Amino acid sequence: MDQRTPLENVKDCDRPLTWAFIGDSVTAGTWHTYGARSYPELFTERMRELARTADVFVNTAVSGWTAQDLDRHLDRIALRFSPDVVVVGIGLNDTRHGTAGLADFASTYRRLVRAVREETGATVVVQTPNDTLPTAPQHVVDHLPRYAEQIRAVAEDTGAPLVDHYAVWTDPASPAPEHWYAMGCHPGPHGHRAMARTLLDAFGAWDPASRTGRLTIP
Repeated sequence: MDQRTPLENVKDCDRPLTWAFIGDSVTAGTWHTYGARSYPELFTERMRELARTADVFVNTAVSGWTAQDLDRHLDRIALRFSPDVVVVGIGLNDTRHGTAGLADFASTYRRLVRAVREETGATVVVQTPNDTLPTAPQHVVDHLPRYAEQIRAVAEDTGAPLVDHYAVWTDPASPAPEHWYAMGCHPGPHGHRAMARTLLDAFGAWDPASRTGRLTIP
């Protein structure tokens, strides 16, 4: 997959694709989903609804990981699969480094995007995290907006497609309802459905009339 391919055209690619989801516990879907599907699983289901049944979807996200972890283990978690599309979900745990860690976070993220492209030619999709409740760890509450801004800057600097979950969850006109959250900074089942909708919309694949669409609660 050409890294310059618009996301709306990816779903129409005429050959099987390999997708890699890399990131932290939200992408891993191991926390606070209560047995429901995570946003990568919902995304996968929708791609199969669109007849992309020969595609392979790999989720190697790990709870607690940061951008440095992704960078350090990039071969194991992504490159060895020769992915065509890499969807990155990171940033919540990086906030523990506060404002002092912003520059390093951004430089590591940029290096990660460029390494994936150079090694595989994959389309790298950059995502901001979901918003957080006041009950989240204080470092997340205090610093998440700044880290979201750094992710947007990485997308702009590298030309990577941006999926801005944080903007959706903090939209003053329709902020994230309480039932999108589980605990602290973790989305619950409805939050994962909302994230799936945002990601699918970026790929031009969102359809509220589809089976996946009917599962997504505003």
